[in-house]
Amino acid sequence: MTNEVFPESLALTEGDSVLQIAWDDGHVSRLRLNVLRAECPCASCKGHHPSQSLNLTAEQFPDIRITDLAPVGRYAYSISWSDGHNTGLYTLRSLREMEDSA
Repeated sequence: MTNEVFPESLALTEGDSVLQIAWDDGHVSRLRLNVLRAECPCASCKGHHPSQSLNLTAEQFPDIRITDLAPVGRYAYSISWSDGHNTGLYTLRSLREMEDSA
């Protein structure tokens, strides 16, 4: 990541439906959990080729919750979801570049 930025804090807001990330450069990202779940980057969800993608949508996860959130080195977070899914690694870059959805 050019001009690397790192999270200073992560918090669940809006009734635990939004992940708010405060970055060390002052930017704050607000990401709806159903959008994050639909954007899971793992091979099971996205496939190894676009034709293999499950084409998940945020509407498929109206009540999704995070059950665990753990850093992976200094480059990603592993998120475990209330639907049992837990194989996606969300890089800091992807989290920072994701559109604010809240």
